[in-house]
Amino acid sequence: MTQTPNLNADRAEIATLIAHQFRALCWDETTPPDTAALTAAYLPGALLYSSARPAKPQTAQAFADHMEGLRNCGALPVLHEKGRGRHIWIAGGVAVALAGCEMHENQSEVTEDISAFLLVRNPDGWAIAGQAWDILPSITVAFAANGLDDTPFDV
Repeated sequence: MTQTPNLNADRAEIATLIAHQFRALCWDETTPPDTAALTAAYLPGALLYSSARPAKPQTAQAFADHMEGLRNCGALPVLHEKGRGRHIWIAGGVAVALAGCEMHENQSEVTEDISAFLLVRNPDGWAIAGQAWDILPSITVAFAANGLDDTPFDV
């Protein structure tokens, strides 16, 4: 059994990891997405499930390549993400986190989504073992329905 020596430190580390994930997907016409930072947080073989249904697994690299392709082809030249609500549960060497995100696309459209992260604690720190997300009409309503808040956080 893996012991978690300090829950507050672990929560802070996971919160930082999630913020870095959202920050890696912020770009504009002159600044590309940070796909290296994005993919580095995932364990090898980790699978991601986007909001498209039916759910289909993809690797972190495939997702990063897709997002970079949207920017490079001009379909999504500007994307800025803002964190809205982050909730982390830790038990030993595993954790689950929910994080809301506002995606500001091309400086005009705002989409809200929720990401669910499965994390594991390795000797060198926390890593993402898997992630799934869905588009929501309202992060506020979704979190409130589950007794959670959507306090903004920096990315």
